[in-house]
Amino acid sequence: MCPNPTKILDLGTGTGIWAIDMGEQYPSAEVIGTDLSPIQPSWVPPNVSFQIDDIESEWEWPEGTFDMVHIRYLNGGISDWAALFAEAYKSLKPGGWIEVCEFEMGVASDDGTYSANSSLAKYYELTNEAAKKAGADTLINGIEKAGFRNSTMRRIKVPLGSWPADPLQREIGECYLMLSETGFEALGMALLTRNLGMDPSDVTKLVNSAKRELSSKRMHTYNIHFFLHAQKPLKSSV
Repeated sequence: MCPNPTKILDLGTGTGIWAIDMGEQYPSAEVIGTDLSPIQPSWVPPNVSFQIDDIESEWEWPEGTFDMVHIRYLNGGISDWAALFAEAYKSLKPGGWIEVCEFEMGVASDDGTYSANSSLAKYYELTNEAAKKAGADTLINGIEKAGFRNSTMRRIKVPLGSWPADPLQREIGECYLMLSETGFEALGMALLTRNLGMDPSDVTKLVNSAKRELSSKRMHTYNIHFFLHAQKPLKSSV
């Protein structure tokens, strides 16, 4: 990772939390967050700013602008990852880093409590079909094809729900469950009605059933989050 970044770009910044944290961690750096929706707070550190922008359009930043480009949880919302990585590569300074944080669109359990016949399994099956999400291997291959080097990938299990006995893991699972419950319908309604032609009422029934299963603690589910890091070579050949 870049030890002392001076200019950082956060793509799909959402509420801007990550950009704000980075601005506080690196007060001498300029942090720019971009998103299609203006949902970021009005009060932010003086070195943090937000822009409304479509990152799938051609970028306007000059070549070699940033020390770091950060992408988090945009899988399913990007139609052309190769084009996005090409723009990120061009915008980075030689030696700059890209970080991609995503999660596998699906859940599992290690004790057999997760059923393939559950509403939760059906939800993930349909949303995967509708979104055609890119997995970790696809993304890391795309990063390397764009010209990045020194790529690494770390995978971690994140519990979904309050079932873990460990207090820290339970707290993480509860937070993730809260985020998932609000995100299930937001993600599923658009994908399943537009791409698969499902009736909105059927999507709502499926989402509500999946949420009830998660809240019951009977299924000890988790999914895999992965963290990719790669560097633009000091001497670029792309």
